[in-house]
Amino acid sequence: MEDYNIVKNDFNKISQLEELKWDHNNCYFKQLLKLVSNNIETCLDIGCGKGELSFLLSQRSKAVIAVDLADKMIEKAKILHPNKNIEYICENILDMEFKNNSIDVIITTATAHHLPYEWLLSFAKDKLKKGGKLIILDLAKAESFTDYVIWTSAFFPNIIMNLIKNGRLQKDDAHSKEVWQRHGKHDTYMTIREIKALVKKHIPTAIVKRKLFWRYLLVWENHI
Repeated sequence: MEDYNIVKNDFNKISQLEELKWDHNNCYFKQLLKLVSNNIETCLDIGCGKGELSFLLSQRSKAVIAVDLADKMIEKAKILHPNKNIEYICENILDMEFKNNSIDVIITTATAHHLPYEWLLSFAKDKLKKGGKLIILDLAKAESFTDYVIWTSAFFPNIIMNLIKNGRLQKDDAHSKEVWQRHGKHDTYMTIREIKALVKKHIPTAIVKRKLFWRYLLVWENHI
């Protein structure tokens, strides 16, 4: 069971770290945006962090509900990525109420592993409008030969992209690395096999694909 006080404290510390032009999440943001239609009514961004993706989504959606557990993250988001159609909320998504069939897009990046996964899939089934989309970009634990081949091959592209985008060999400086490693001790990840088993049970038409930088992408369109 996730201890959300620990998660909140970790991300409050992470919120104070240096802003990077490129990381293992925002490098996929353009791809995620292509999955979101223009002029949708409502988008829910779970684990919005400092609001970078929320701001991009606000250019495609009439209203973005951007939720994060860490109050310092929400404070940063309001300063760094404000827009009149973004509502930044400091709350645990598990404690929030939404009407059924009320959301066009539910999107979450590097947050799904902090949530009860079956709850998240069921939540999407209940809250998404017909034709609405669930989009998950998250980390997974390597298990299969394919996992190791793809994620080992990310080593050199990671160095190259950090050099080009961030001007250094590694993404994090010494302090940032220490903060992330401390947080990582609290993290647990599912394997792709485990994720696909839950997806098959709850939303069998979803597509799950490994991504290069130690992540996977899940996309499901609600036709119920």
